[in-house]
Amino acid sequence: RVYPLHLFSLLLTTLLFFLLHQWRAEVSPVFDIENSTYSFITNLFLLQSMNLHKWFTFTHASWSISTEWWMYMLFPFLVAPFMKLSKIGRSLIFGLCVAGYLLIGFILVPLVTVPDALSFLRPTGPQPFNLNVAYQFGFFRCLFGFVIGMMMYFGYKENWAKQLFASGYTFLFLVLAVILCLHFGVPDIFTVLFFPFVLLSAAYGNKNMNTILSTKPLQRLGDWSFSIYLMHQPFLFSAAVFFANPNKTGITVPKLNIFTSWIVCLIFIAFILFLSYLSYSFIELPVRNFINKRWGKQKAHQVH
Repeated sequence: RVYPLHLFSLLLTTLLFFLLHQWRAEVSPVFDIENSTYSFITNLFLLQSMNLHKWFTFTHASWSISTEWWMYMLFPFLVAPFMKLSKIGRSLIFGLCVAGYLLIGFILVPLVTVPDALSFLRPTGPQPFNLNVAYQFGFFRCLFGFVIGMMMYFGYKENWAKQLFASGYTFLFLVLAVILCLHFGVPDIFTVLFFPFVLLSAAYGNKNMNTILSTKPLQRLGDWSFSIYLMHQPFLFSAAVFFANPNKTGITVPKLNIFTSWIVCLIFIAFILFLSYLSYSFIELPVRNFINKRWGKQKAHQVH
């Protein structure tokens, strides 16, 4: 599922930036300072987040696809030893992953480099604890989360604290906790550690929770989520460049109030949802079925 849409978004982003530069538009270095033939090749091989660049490249959101891809390559080698772990061993692995997050925040985050042209983005003064590693050291961020997910799977299979986590109230509490952590800027380590338990609670489910989560709108958003993730950025960048060049477009962006800002936001969301439906239906799903038909056995289901 991962590679076909990544390749399409990479080619689309490349084309859009090429057209913008051909138009001689002024493009912020935030968008494409590291875009080059070299970074195009690293993106082709999903190496763009393996400490080969000083900034995001092409479809910035694909940094996580890069780390996930190489985690998938490592995954088969983890299954057998993890299956042999005792409960104490799994708890120890979970604790080591938490320690790994602390290592990221205190050791790796300060090592992340930023190009000189983007020096205004370099943090100054003491910074709150965060896990903002992506194009550099992003693999470690993915590794610890992935392994925690594996540990939670074992917990799910063993019905760990099922009575507590199968409650819809627990699920709502955990989701609300994540939202509040994000809203109030709580240190990332606390926010991240709510997610495994959100997943565990949702996996257990219950009649009322399942009824809500199985509704067609939520199921469709789930189907389109990968497309939404990769497709929003090329068009967000293009729109930003378009409105940042009033000398070429004749359009000056008026000062937005809260109402018009919401309207613009909702229109863009609707546009991206429609594009994501198209990319899922005509790129992601058909290519996945082709790959499965040729090299696998399962066939993905078409969304109607």
